[in-house]
Amino acid sequence: MRYSLFGFLGIVAMLVACTQTVSAPKDDDESSEISSSSKKGTSSDSKSDDKKSSSSMELLDEECVGEVGVPWDGTTAKDFACGAGTKLSPYVILTAEQLAHLSFVVNSSDKAYQGKYFKLGADIKLNKGDVIDEKGALVGDSTKLHKWTPIGNSSVSFDGNFDGDGHSVSGMFINTTSTHNGLFGNSSGTVQDLTVENSWVQGGSATAGIIGNLKGNGSLSNSVNRASVFGTGTVTGGIIGSYESAHDKKGTVENVENQGVVTGLKNVGGVIGTGSSIKISDARNYAEVVGSNNVGGIAASLGSNSELKNGSNFARITGKEYTAGIVGFFGYSYCPASANYGSMQNVLNRGVIVGTNYTAGVVGQALCVTITESANTDSIVANKYSAGIIGHAKRSKVESVYNKGAVFGSTNVGGIIGYNEEGVTSSAYSTGKVDGDSLVGLWICRFFNSGFMNNHIHYRLS
Repeated sequence: MRYSLFGFLGIVAMLVACTQTVSAPKDDDESSEISSSSKKGTSSDSKSDDKKSSSSMELLDEECVGEVGVPWDGTTAKDFACGAGTKLSPYVILTAEQLAHLSFVVNSSDKAYQGKYFKLGADIKLNKGDVIDEKGALVGDSTKLHKWTPIGNSSVSFDGNFDGDGHSVSGMFINTTSTHNGLFGNSSGTVQDLTVENSWVQGGSATAGIIGNLKGNGSLSNSVNRASVFGTGTVTGGIIGSYESAHDKKGTVENVENQGVVTGLKNVGGVIGTGSSIKISDARNYAEVVGSNNVGGIAASLGSNSELKNGSNFARITGKEYTAGIVGFFGYSYCPASANYGSMQNVLNRGVIVGTNYTAGVVGQALCVTITESANTDSIVANKYSAGIIGHAKRSKVESVYNKGAVFGSTNVGGIIGYNEEGVTSSAYSTGKVDGDSLVGLWICRFFNSGFMNNHIHYRLS
């Protein structure tokens, strides 16, 4: 997804000043720009068949033990299918019982398996039949479902390397009030090429479909979540619940996609709940996200030293304060004049956003961050500090952004920014209707203490 428009937006603005004539870009151009990197289901599915075929051939060369395709019986195997736990010969997991064995050895802090390599050799079924329906609701008698114990918990994390190899884990059922829930409850290791589907995850803080809590140098890549996630604690995410930073370490999340409904209290994100010092790239959300405060299509809240590049939301996001299509809250509350606490580049919101205060298409509140090449194309419905791009920006740099969505609010309503406090904005335009009761601006509603803008255009479309 590359917005080629941004590179010459400043030139367009100059031409407008000279000729007083301008044309709005066509929607077809915008669609072609995002088509290459925002197609639903491309995170790991496109590689799945080839990888599964190569895996099957590799397994034929080894004497691996396990009956493939059989739903879990609730027991734990005593060993893996085969392998030595090395990079060249990982422990192979063919059955649900063997996956449960991984959970057992990690949660038991068995040092013999620390830092080892693991690989799925087949799709894993943790329960037979449908666990959720097409709308993401739990179906059937949950008392008859096998409950999954996450790999890692609040006391111990998975620190190895887990390669899903394009396979899926389905039928996972978690229903608890405890923290650290998901296929992995806690991980400081590497997880990749995995899909979790037809699953229900319900729990306290740090609850998600794939990893409840990612920490340190932990990483997740090329993975898809199709599980429904219901959080009863303070942090909930579709793919990752929370990221726990460590000194001089930075977690990475790359090429991930959420297709499961996410519902929680506060700090609810389609991809991740909360995190600081984390790098996220190529992240997409296609499912509804519902919460109270700090709600976002990609992240609920990103703290200092965080990076987000190439993110998109295509679903309805509903919350209260600090609600947005991409990130609800971005930055750090202590925001001195010279600080830069994070960056966001090349993001797009195409979902309806509904909130109360600090609600916008891209970021609800941005404090001491840089936001570039970002756009909103759908409606924003809120109360105070609502806008197409940012509800409230403080000491932040905003450039090369556009809004095509209608923005509705009561006060401090803007096409680009609702309230710009000591910030700099440049090369921006808005075509959407902006409507409110008081303090309404076509671009930026309200400035404070030398916030300024240049090269801003507003199109009135008939």
